[in-house]
Amino acid sequence: LVERAGFLTALVQRLAGGLLATAWAEQHLDQLASGVDAEGRRLPSKGWMALRRLGWIPLIPAGLRVPDRVRRAAEEETARALRLALHRRAVTTAIIATWPADPRRRTTDDWVLLRRHL
Repeated sequence: LVERAGFLTALVQRLAGGLLATAWAEQHLDQLASGVDAEGRRLPSKGWMALRRLGWIPLIPAGLRVPDRVRRAAEEETARALRLALHRRAVTTAIIATWPADPRRRTTDDWVLLRRHL
């Protein structure tokens, strides 16, 4: 059982890592952030379903049969990482856009502006 669980965990990480490497591009992040697919339909809230709707699927190693449940786990892991990247990008953009004149001391107005951007 431990051997099989270890194999599946490693496989999910490998599939998710490969998919993440191909989807980690500005245009893909923008597309995911838009919340709609190429046809203008709203993306599902489940990450793995959203990635499938966008056509982002993991590359399965040749000669290996991967059950759909394992593939979904890799897609969900990838979607969560990409959504976290979007959140971090938004926070970083807001911080940079509202950088105070004196970074050693933020005023109340600086904090209000930052919160408004966030």
